Amino acid sequence: MKNSLSILILVALTFGGFTLLKFQLSRSGQTKNATIPAVTTSLIQVAKNEQPELNQAREVKSKKAADNSLNDPYKVAVDQITEMLESKRTLNFKRAVFLTENAYYSGKLDWNSFCSEIEKIKLALNRMIAAKNLQRYKTAGNWAVFSYMMDSIPENNYRPCRYDFENFMGDKDYESFMVSHLLKTKKGNCHSLPYLYKILANEANVEAFIATAPMHCFIKHKDEKGQWWNLELTSGTFSRTSFIMESFNVSDAGIESGLYMKPLSEKESVALCLSDLLDYYQRQKGIYYGSLVQKAYKAGLKVYPKSILQLAKRDDIKYRLDNAMKTHGLNDYHKIKPYPELVQLKKQLDENIRYIQKIGYSKLTPAQYKDKVLEIKKGQQTEARIK
Repeated sequence: MKNSLSILILVALTFGGFTLLKFQLSRSGQTKNATIPAVTTSLIQVAKNEQPELNQAREVKSKKAADNSLNDPYKVAVDQITEMLESKRTLNFKRAVFLTENAYYSGKLDWNSFCSEIEKIKLALNRMIAAKNLQRYKTAGNWAVFSYMMDSIPENNYRPCRYDFENFMGDKDYESFMVSHLLKTKKGNCHSLPYLYKILANEANVEAFIATAPMHCFIKHKDEKGQWWNLELTSGTFSRTSFIMESFNVSDAGIESGLYMKPLSEKESVALCLSDLLDYYQRQKGIYYGSLVQKAYKAGLKVYPKSILQLAKRDDIKYRLDNAMKTHGLNDYHKIKPYPELVQLKKQLDENIRYIQKIGYSKLTPAQYKDKVLEIKKGQQTEARIK
């Protein structure tokens, strides 16, 4: 180490001397023929040869940075879900949910453990159906999943799923949104509860569809006669469509376009996971723009164009426009006409905003949403007193 340090000092001094020499020669007009002394060149080569540890350390650090980027759970999730939507990988809602949650937990979830928990419930569902000899009914799986999740029965150790009234909006964290957390605690919200129902229904080979409303998810499925029902896992009840529309401020345009209340296909349900992923990404990283965000919403919008992924697209375009304007010292959209690239971005943003309005996007305020939750809580307390 001492020898290496001496060489480095000598190299630095040599370069310092050469710089001074070159400066003096340039003042006298002799730089054309000035050359680096041979001793300097040889010392540079010696220094390189004497520092293999330093060079290797830099290579390892560079490789680690690349590996970390490749293994980033958010990137892994976007890549794998995109491959599902592009039919390059088997479409799997359970896997898509796991990937988004694993990203939120910084890669700390275990896929085999997650599947094992689901498998245990699947076996219990099969036993429930067999015990009542319901195999001939196409909705037997729906009954079994609902009973397992909502009723206090031996199959769930008398621990049904319940609404998390303490952290339903994710004010503290997003754990109430996570199926993995719901499996452990039996507490969830209007995101994790219908997602678990959907996963279990898929395992039981029975139809169940995710449907959305502003700040809300629920389940739609058909009965034995083919009639649609809206299942609210937050309260364990079946709700009228008009009730959901009124409660969650669903616009007529939102119904007509299919943005809200529509039973989502398997691909659309997987694409919805990309919207979840971007929410978690923004929550944790504070980032709502960039290549990862663009890849996510572009992949999702290809199969599910009338979705809230349009909001992610809007925010990303606006960021790029505002950032580009700053480079030109602008903060007023009316002054971008001399810059074609800014005009084009503004055009994209305006088109996107008009489309979001056209498909009937609407929302609840946090206060309105809390009022709905209090209604659910009051209803459950009344039901408990009756029992």
